[in-house]
Amino acid sequence: MSESPVAVVRALFERANAGEIDGVVELLAPDGVFVVPPEASAEPDTYRGHEGVRRYFSGFDDVLDDVRFELIEISQVIDDTVLATTKLTGRGTTTGIPVEQETFVVLTVREGLVTWIRPYNDRQQALADLPSPADG
Repeated sequence: MSESPVAVVRALFERANAGEIDGVVELLAPDGVFVVPPEASAEPDTYRGHEGVRRYFSGFDDVLDDVRFELIEISQVIDDTVLATTKLTGRGTTTGIPVEQETFVVLTVREGLVTWIRPYNDRQQALADLPSPADG
């Protein structure tokens, strides 16, 4: 029996927040997709599979120190899709300037593994990407 989508998402953020990249990868489907759109990052990209997610995390090297991924709340769950409010924090490596970004992340979990991740800067846009309860 696989864990609920909420439990998987909570574990994913706990591991990411602790810097446990191998632990994060364990919770991702091998063919999972992580879409980082231009409005959510200076370096937008689509990260595919385990190597893609490792590449995403390595993108913080030499740019941000003390990177943290705080899960603020899970506010919507429709079938296997979750809306999480999160906060990314860190400190510029060369400048020391604090960085903070609130995002609304849509995640899909199937058979205990995250298959889809997409952050939004706007909660209404994230809500629009959730499936309708009638779709399930």
